[in-house]
Amino acid sequence: KIGDAHFQSAGRAAASMAAAKRRKVDSGGEAKVDDSGAGGLYDFLPPPDPTKDEAAKIAANKHHLARPRLPEENRSRVIFLDVDGVLLASGAVETVVVDGVTLPVRDTVRESDFTVAALGNLRSIVQQTGATIVLSSEWRRTDSLRSSIGAVLRSQDIPAMRDATPIFSPKPELVERYGPVLAWCERRAREIGKWLKDHPEVSAWVALDDLDFAMADAVRAAGTPWMKIRSVHTDDKVCLTDGGAKEAVKILLNPPPEPQITRRRSHVSETIPSAPLCSTEDSAPERLRLG
Repeated sequence: KIGDAHFQSAGRAAASMAAAKRRKVDSGGEAKVDDSGAGGLYDFLPPPDPTKDEAAKIAANKHHLARPRLPEENRSRVIFLDVDGVLLASGAVETVVVDGVTLPVRDTVRESDFTVAALGNLRSIVQQTGATIVLSSEWRRTDSLRSSIGAVLRSQDIPAMRDATPIFSPKPELVERYGPVLAWCERRAREIGKWLKDHPEVSAWVALDDLDFAMADAVRAAGTPWMKIRSVHTDDKVCLTDGGAKEAVKILLNPPPEPQITRRRSHVSETIPSAPLCSTEDSAPERLRLG
């Protein structure tokens, strides 16, 4: 035991002497590192450089300031925002189907889950139009998901979300006849229509979604807005591109005219009436638009 204690004491003394030897002071009083002898655990790291650290902070601030300043919020313009397939690639996070709805397994999402370019393109739309953001994604269903999505947007200097669309149920007859995807798309169109009805101050809007709203228009009931002409259909693996952002800006700044509907007969000889843009009252009985 005495020998062990003596060995440990000698080892500590040697380490202390080696550390002292590695640092010498030159004639000008500036500390220098002597690379001779054995080094410490972190001796391979460069010494702190306050000048470089400050330069890095300045560069980060310049990058933030280089973004065009956002205009004043224009509440007459709205972006209906889907998330999965628009801001993050499909499959980027693990999902599970709950009551027919696909949701992330985690109760929150992180900035690293998102596509940086898509976030930048969303900000570009807001910067050029002043539009507000209304969440239409299925991921609006829980407080934790909404909060984490909002946090990611704010981290990219994108304004807080204005609201979220209401949650409806799919029409059973559409699920049975056409399948869940078309019924899901039609339901989202009705949800957007209800939100628009409750906000008559909105005169220009666009839906960013990886759903093709041509499906919703094909079975459009009276009172549901025409969707395809005011939507940007994204590739769910690529997300919102620069071209998609430009298309969205065009729709917001120059809203397309409503389709001219002509009275015609369906294959069951029923007349399909035209409908106003933002009314959500269904006709009685409901009629399906099949073309």
